[in-house]
Amino acid sequence: MKKKRISVGIGLNLFDARAVLLEQTGKVIAEVKKNRTNISANETLSVLLELFKSIILKAKKRRKDIEGVGLALGGIIDSKKGVVYWPQVPYSYIALPLRGYLEKKFNLPIFIENDASACAWAEFRTKFSKYKNLVYMFSGVGCGIITNGILYRGKDGGAGELFLNSQKIMKSNLGDFSFFRQWPADLDMTKRAKELISLGKTSSLIKKISSTGELSLKSIFEESKKQDKIARIVIKEAAFSLGAKISFLINLLNVDTVIIGGGLEKGGAFLLEECMNSIKKFAFNEMRKKCKISLSELGANATSLGAAMLVFKENALQ
Repeated sequence: MKKKRISVGIGLNLFDARAVLLEQTGKVIAEVKKNRTNISANETLSVLLELFKSIILKAKKRRKDIEGVGLALGGIIDSKKGVVYWPQVPYSYIALPLRGYLEKKFNLPIFIENDASACAWAEFRTKFSKYKNLVYMFSGVGCGIITNGILYRGKDGGAGELFLNSQKIMKSNLGDFSFFRQWPADLDMTKRAKELISLGKTSSLIKKISSTGELSLKSIFEESKKQDKIARIVIKEAAFSLGAKISFLINLLNVDTVIIGGGLEKGGAFLLEECMNSIKKFAFNEMRKKCKISLSELGANATSLGAAMLVFKENALQ
């Protein structure tokens, strides 16, 4: 009896990082999770290696059945060369030849994919297959694009980045376009909440701020569901901006559906409602009315699942 093919998928999210062993049937046979703190290039590489080793150990006797490993990461991805470009300081990027390093270290084929693209593929294949033109919003920083049922990567694999490199001058006679600079993954909600609290605004979030001054996005979402006024203000502000960016994509691409994910789906119905209010203002009615706006159904699992599923897709093309 022929053994079922399996793949490894490793995905890094806003709140955590996950690795899965996936059968081609779609069955997850093992999973490893790790919380993320102090997200940086060094932390990303450290977490990735730790997850890689842990999930390979869980494969046990089935290691020889692994067809390959898919990695879903943030940054500018050159999928052809297997290189990840991570922004460090203005005008500068670290170029990491990740595929070559990992293939030599683990002796397995490696496929590197942008996190938003991997999420888009996972959602499309498992939950939204009836929609052939789809955008997956990974926070407000990047997006994954499905066109006519095909994952759109661009020439080298870097398509989907939703920002411009910041410059000293970000305006012209046509206006200010600093709005298009790179946004923080949490849409600056934690910073904004602390600003409002520092102005003397009453909020249950005060108790959620750590002794070192840190406040988590998770806490903002939790307190919002308890009707905390400040939590709702910052979500509403962020959703207004996110809705404007989504509207631009709806007007540009005329897609069937837009999925909000990358951790923002945890904002729930309130965030979705405020995004919709913004989209109604900025998107063309003719395209907006025919476009479904949804929260991610796979949540944090989308990145690792998409990465694992894309291994089978890439192998089929070789």
